[in-house]
Amino acid sequence: AFDQHLNMILGDVEETITTIEIDEETFEQIYRPTKRHIPMLFVRGDGVILISPLAKQS
Repeated sequence: AFDQHLNMILGDVEETITTIEIDEETFEQIYRPTKRHIPMLFVRGDGVILISPLAKQS
């Protein structure tokens, strides 16, 4: 659901945060994704930048 300010209530949300660390010996970037499930999430409209439908999966 959303309103005229684009405040949204989202259900069954999966949040993914990717942190990047640098290996001090090899100077390689190490990507570490962290995921969490959120049953219901309120997103304030002024934090919304882009809304896009999910890509079709085959």
